[in-house]
Amino acid sequence: MKRAKVSCWSFACLLWASLSVVSCGGGESGGNPVSSTQVSAPRLLQQGNFSLPAPDEDGAFFAQTAITDPSAGLWEATVDWAIATNTLWMWVANGTCTVEQFARPDCPFEVTCPCQFTIRSETATPKPRVLTIPNAPGGTRTLIVLNLGPREEEATYRVMLTPSSLLGGVFSTTGDRSDARAVTGRKAVQPSREVAGRALPVRQ
Repeated sequence: MKRAKVSCWSFACLLWASLSVVSCGGGESGGNPVSSTQVSAPRLLQQGNFSLPAPDEDGAFFAQTAITDPSAGLWEATVDWAIATNTLWMWVANGTCTVEQFARPDCPFEVTCPCQFTIRSETATPKPRVLTIPNAPGGTRTLIVLNLGPREEEATYRVMLTPSSLLGGVFSTTGDRSDARAVTGRKAVQPSREVAGRALPVRQ
């Protein structure tokens, strides 16, 4: 009898110890779950500023700058300007759109325009303007801003990217350009065609 009691007591101790270990281990796992998904933070690709003269009888002025990054994700450009009564239109072209290409009479409205536009904002509002491209593949894009006046303008832009995955979040050698210079050009206008009181660049 005594031997049997000792065996039962030993078995009960072992069982209690095993349950205690399992309970403690389970508590750690349940209380501190490890997530396999990590959210990528937005990062600056490029920012800068540019000056645009007021439109004249020969045309309206625009600025353009190319932004290159190999990562895919949410691409977002914010453009702001000083004079609220000025009308600024803007576009984002896929790839490189040169000053000479955008200055052509068939850009940006005709299908023969060599620049392929991913997004357009041909409106006077809002200010500031945000141009967003979800699920944008890596590569080069050209931001173009046209001043329809009536006055000269000082504008700023800022381009951010939220990578779609950590694997795609490789930093670009051209990213984080805090003082990138935009190139300016002029488009001929036809005064007879107007929207919101502004002469628009059209094919002549």
